[in-house]
Amino acid sequence: MPTLVTATSQRDHAIAQVDANADAEWKAYALGFVAELSGRLAEFTTDDLWDAGLIKPSEPRALGPVMRRAAKRGLITTTGAFRASRYRNCAPLPVWAAA
Repeated sequence: MPTLVTATSQRDHAIAQVDANADAEWKAYALGFVAELSGRLAEFTTDDLWDAGLIKPSEPRALGPVMRRAAKRGLITTTGAFRASRYRNCAPLPVWAAA
């Protein structure tokens, strides 16, 4: 059974790999989209971004690193709540809000 350190390292590596392989232009566009939408919605999930018209890249998981980047830059913050994804078999998605 993997330890928490190993699981965390594997997660971080996977996120970094997805980010490194994502198109830089798309990442900049997505970050701007997140900033704009967060100013219009009280709370939102990544599903809401797709519904609002965010163009999906070839690898939709690339949105994860964009959300982390937006949070680190102080554009958004997690509310601590989760909602079931409408697109990913009801997987729990963090609920975000403007920072």
